[in-house]
Amino acid sequence: MTKQVVEQIIGRMIVDEVYRRQFFTHPENALKGWDLTPEERQALLKTRMEDVEGFSRKLDERITKSKVVM
Repeated sequence: MTKQVVEQIIGRMIVDEVYRRQFFTHPENALKGWDLTPEERQALLKTRMEDVEGFSRKLDERITKSKVVM
């Protein structure tokens, strides 16, 4: 079950800019309420903002391009 929670948190960081900012400025607050093991929490806390923002931009570009093609 916690794998799904980690996936939800990562997904939210990618698509929700406000949550992403909160995660990187106050990570412990952003992770409150999520059912995580200590290992999962530590792994998420090692996430680099540049990686998430870069992926988010690439995803946004792809979505925008696919909407234009339709």
